[in-house]
Amino acid sequence: MGCCDSKEEQEPYKPRPIFKTPIEEILYDLHKALKANDVAGIIDAIILSVPRLSNPQGILRQDYIKNEIRQKYGEYGYGDLRSDVMDLKYPDATLKDLLTAVLSDKLDFESQVLMRAMKGLGTDEATLISILCTLDEEEIFPLQTAFYERYERSLEEAVMSETSGKFKRVVVLAGTDSVADAYAKVMHSAIAGLGTDSKALIRIMVTCSHEIMDKTRDAYARHYKVDLVDDLASEWKVSGEFKNILTTLAKKHPAFTEESPNYADDVKAMHDAIEGTGEEREESAIIRILANKTSPQIEALKEAYKLEYRDLLREKVRNSTSGLFKSAGFRETLMGLLTQREEQIAIYLKEAFEGWFLNDDWGLISMLVHRTPAEMKEIRQSYMVVYGSDLVQDIRDKCSGDYEKAMVALVAPRARTIARGIRSAMKGWFSGTDKSALIALLTHRDEDMPQLRQEFEREYEGHTLQRVLKEEASGDFEKALTSLAAYTPPTGIKAHLEASEPAKVISPAVGLTDVQIHMAPDISAPVPEPPPVYA
Repeated sequence: MGCCDSKEEQEPYKPRPIFKTPIEEILYDLHKALKANDVAGIIDAIILSVPRLSNPQGILRQDYIKNEIRQKYGEYGYGDLRSDVMDLKYPDATLKDLLTAVLSDKLDFESQVLMRAMKGLGTDEATLISILCTLDEEEIFPLQTAFYERYERSLEEAVMSETSGKFKRVVVLAGTDSVADAYAKVMHSAIAGLGTDSKALIRIMVTCSHEIMDKTRDAYARHYKVDLVDDLASEWKVSGEFKNILTTLAKKHPAFTEESPNYADDVKAMHDAIEGTGEEREESAIIRILANKTSPQIEALKEAYKLEYRDLLREKVRNSTSGLFKSAGFRETLMGLLTQREEQIAIYLKEAFEGWFLNDDWGLISMLVHRTPAEMKEIRQSYMVVYGSDLVQDIRDKCSGDYEKAMVALVAPRARTIARGIRSAMKGWFSGTDKSALIALLTHRDEDMPQLRQEFEREYEGHTLQRVLKEEASGDFEKALTSLAAYTPPTGIKAHLEASEPAKVISPAVGLTDVQIHMAPDISAPVPEPPPVYA
């Protein structure tokens, strides 16, 4: 054996393959990194390098990871990417959590974070608020399902067992119940006590759309084995005209709304009923006209009444105190129906703040849960117009503790609530729960990340989210979190997502001048041949 011979055979040089498409190169590098247990390389392939490929194609990074990297990893015969990533040996369990979150369904990972927040000594209320008080309506049931499938336990039961008091009411009604379930529980509470909480019933009846009221009636029957209409009719405190209008509103259904109301006839009937000159019984005329109209149609009716009689319909009702209008409940319900919806919600909120000695917490909670961001913005603006004060500030003045934080979270822009959750998670940095909460709040938020950065900077006096993450984290974890926080979605992606249209794609494989249409992969097409793989 020569003096220059090695005892071990040198590994032959293997040239890097030539790839037909960028995704083939990503999969090749990812496969090599996985074989070498190279966590930094995996993070680079799955997180850091993706935006320069996804954004020119008009695709969100999270969608590219799901539909291109993860799906094609399996199609090319490499295996299941999520399982392969989870089986690695990590220097820090936090990195495993991070990659698992990126490759998981958003709600599945959030269900795990919620369980961690409720396990052990004490409950991480900040994490519960950040997740449960910022859900879209269509996310609530899938989150329940994800939690149950993973833990074989109801999310609602878990939250109820680990929280208490008014805070429990907020997070349960906001994050574990649908709007119909939440309203059914509020109405049952109003009916089941020693006395009937008429105001609680009026609030729900007046502000519910026909569709939500119909679903609430179904939910009530499912929970309590009795028709809401029958339960209302059996209440001794609810009687006469007031009972008639409540039971009629409880029967609201989308099919009963008028497509093209005859406002001329309705205006005359309303006028005759108020003046007591009509042939039809006054009470039934008013109920018939108002119960089957949507909020915009009632606004049109009020305008038609003003043009015909030069009177304000709502004020005519307010000033009528004789006959059937002697019933305070009946008159209050009519006034609610004849007030612009967001303004009326603002009025109910103010009334709830000014209850006897204490806030009417059921009133506050029921009027704030399950509002879309657009709805909440209008409610907050109406509150400011009517009362000259900010709703969030009034909540802070009247409420306290975690209950206050949860109520503020329902009203504030969701990006600000999430920014507060991120900051809270970093304050308890040495806790694994806090790190997993931070991961949940930064992943799967590509579309909203610019607004989240803005709210974070606004909330924390000029400190950028990226800068704070660099200061608080380190190594590969810091690089990945900073990359997630710095992401900016491609131009026009929001409009494409809302319109459910295919986005225009600029293919990096053929140059930035060729425009293609990005469509979902054709699952009927033959699986492409995998690129060369070298050990």
